[in-house]
Amino acid sequence: MSLMSAYAGSAGTGRRLGRLLENDGNPVLIVAMDQGLAGVPGDFSRPEETIRGVLAAEPHGILLSAGMARQVAPLLAHRGAPGLVVAIDVAAHEGLRGAGPVVAHASAFGVEEAVRLGADAVKTMLLLGREDQADQLQNMRYLAETAEACHRWEVPLMVELYLWGAKVPDDPAARAELGRDGARIAVELGADLLKVEYGPDAAAFGELVSQSPVPVLMLGGPKRGTSRDIVDVVIAAADAGAAGITMGRNVWQRPDPARMIHAVTVALATRDADAAMAELGSD
Repeated sequence: MSLMSAYAGSAGTGRRLGRLLENDGNPVLIVAMDQGLAGVPGDFSRPEETIRGVLAAEPHGILLSAGMARQVAPLLAHRGAPGLVVAIDVAAHEGLRGAGPVVAHASAFGVEEAVRLGADAVKTMLLLGREDQADQLQNMRYLAETAEACHRWEVPLMVELYLWGAKVPDDPAARAELGRDGARIAVELGADLLKVEYGPDAAAFGELVSQSPVPVLMLGGPKRGTSRDIVDVVIAAADAGAAGITMGRNVWQRPDPARMIHAVTVALATRDADAAMAELGSD
């Protein structure tokens, strides 16, 4: 089903989804830069400078917190600017800067603020594997209320499946099963887009994508070892049917973020790892 036919009854949602995801039939790259909600990430201590460098490479989209989107709004106020996804909630971890299991979740901004900022989509989290079912239910209620607000304002809701609860299993198969459950729950609560980790099981990711009634984007996750590792997983996710890639540290923590963006863009368009690596030169 095309985006146009899927949202024929919601002109605003359809327009925003099209702006964010339509890319001549190729999956899109959305650079995730909302990690500052947990503190100061490594290599991101000068946010405007880093964001300028990323934008210069012309990714298809960028993911920012509402506060940072407001700070850099002039950088996005021109024809041809990337699609904007605004993160509006936060998760607190047991340790500093996102270390350890999640212990709390809260709203940080409202949907109306994201709309005022010109967002093409709003991003929230479904925290999976929480110890307390009451906390899980509160998170689900928040997602449902956020989905209602998003649909009222005709802005798509992207839900990130956040597998950081204390009860998230270590076994890859069990973790993938929890991810599939989370994807279904998110859609039932009103998600228009899913942000999902690829994981070690390519077949499990492909099954999730094929079963999802809404577009699925691969979550970039922790920093990977080499540029070739990044290119290979990007191509695998695209081959599995992902509508796009949301990638943060694996872009702006590389030696040359602009070249990494070009490499991922080539990988998504050609599915040719050698062609993508050629964009990186000696990296």
